[in-house]
Amino acid sequence: MQLTETDNQSFFDTRKYREKICASWLKEQSKTVRTPVLLASIAGITNGLAIIVQSALLAYILQALIIDKLHWLALMPSFLWLAGVFLLRSVCVYFHQTCGFEASAKVRASVRQQLINQFASLGPAAIKQRQSGELVAITLEQVDALENYFSRYLAQHTIVGVLPIIMIAVVMPVNWVVGLIFLLTGPLVPIFMALVGMGAASANRNQFLAMTRMSGYFLDRMQGLATLKLFGQAHHELANINQIANGFREKTMAVLRIAFLSSAILEFFSAVAVALVAVYVGLGLLGQIHFGPAQHISLSEALFVLLLAPEFFMPLRQLAIFYHDKAAALGAADAILTILEQDAEECNTLGFQGNNSRLIEFRNTSKTYGQRQVLSDINLHITAGEKIALVGESGAGKTTLLNLLLGFEAATEGLVLLKGQSVTRDLAAQSLAWAGQQAYIFHGSIKDNITLANPEASEQSIVNAATAAGVTEFSSQLAEGLLTQIGERGYGLSGGQIQRIALARAFLKETEIIVLDEPTANLDASNKRLLLDIIDKLFKDKTLIIASHDNEVIQRMDRSIEIQQGRLVS
Repeated sequence: MQLTETDNQSFFDTRKYREKICASWLKEQSKTVRTPVLLASIAGITNGLAIIVQSALLAYILQALIIDKLHWLALMPSFLWLAGVFLLRSVCVYFHQTCGFEASAKVRASVRQQLINQFASLGPAAIKQRQSGELVAITLEQVDALENYFSRYLAQHTIVGVLPIIMIAVVMPVNWVVGLIFLLTGPLVPIFMALVGMGAASANRNQFLAMTRMSGYFLDRMQGLATLKLFGQAHHELANINQIANGFREKTMAVLRIAFLSSAILEFFSAVAVALVAVYVGLGLLGQIHFGPAQHISLSEALFVLLLAPEFFMPLRQLAIFYHDKAAALGAADAILTILEQDAEECNTLGFQGNNSRLIEFRNTSKTYGQRQVLSDINLHITAGEKIALVGESGAGKTTLLNLLLGFEAATEGLVLLKGQSVTRDLAAQSLAWAGQQAYIFHGSIKDNITLANPEASEQSIVNAATAAGVTEFSSQLAEGLLTQIGERGYGLSGGQIQRIALARAFLKETEIIVLDEPTANLDASNKRLLLDIIDKLFKDKTLIIASHDNEVIQRMDRSIEIQQGRLVS
């Protein structure tokens, strides 16, 4: 569900089930890293036990030196034990952090793989409905926002459930008043943590929404910078970007405001509790208080409970700090789940065996997007070796028909058969080669772009494909030939040269069906005829389907298939 930042707070206030769904998903992810999280928890608890021993040793040593006047050499075993405790604590801290990082790294890698698999499952047609900058922000920044939840919060949650109870049990026999102070003030920390942090998940989600939209908007404007310049709108868009950035800044400050407020409140309560312990044992040592064990308290007992007081609240304070990691993870999980929960359209007739004599067949095929009917009752068959022109006005449904054939989308009703089997992405990838109206050229060499569909092709096959498609006509004039580096989206090449590379790529794939979408668009007359001659030569033995408005293209095909308002008319 997509929300604006304005109504996001009320959404979380009135519909808590979404937050529960996110928490449940985070719990599912944590099952894959139980071992490192458990090891991190054990290391943290062991470190807390070492702190108890350390406090007892320090209290004993100071009592012996100050009150009992023992020589420091007589206390050498105690000093050695203290050094051993320091070393043990260092090891525990190391393993606590490394195990936590291992858990978070494993989860982040797993979630990113889930997103990548989902992108592949949804297909290009569905992905185009979202801004690429938004998808990048979710895959990178929002997945990274899960790190501290798995590396710090989960282990700390377990530590808090164990260590304070142990400390209270240890302190009670020594000084039950101090133990009672711990028992009464300790729960205040998580209670106020929850109260202050109630809106933290929503605030973090607001921040993530603003960040993803800012990323998508910025990338979209950068890609269209030339158009903005030509229409004199660059300064106007710069002002819009500044406005969006300020909105993101405000959302970030709202998150920090909650974090600082909760930290101040929790520090206040823990400081008051430690002060109560200090006042009680201090007045007891001075003989100014006659309640409880303070009447007969020794220096070692007083130092022990006083040293332990801040350490008792330390795990609780850390949990309060890490609670915001949980809130951030909940906000990030919601954005991630909007992708993972999106239904991939899968054909429910896999394995259906049709008429094998027909290479491609559409049977009563319809396609709708919500309430909008795009294709209606399409019946069509294409035999091997045919040259087909797919004709129709913009919006008639040509691209949707090709997406169904390529396995990018699934039919709402009816069947799409390829070689007698229902179309799947894998089957389409094995049987078809495709070149779109705006073929995508990646940053790299011309050769790299040609071999994209067949990386294992031999050098001779690559040269043959490049020659047949006319790529060598312009690459031979470049200093490094086919190894010449070209920019992203074919920067530095003309439209005709980009189309030739796309045709060489399709030819090198060596499939029996070739699908071309408006290959002559934006080409002048001479380049168009040259490209059509190359297509005739390259794919004379292939089944060829070309979507086009061009009469010259249509006349070169064996037959034309016209679509009007989602229906076949010829």
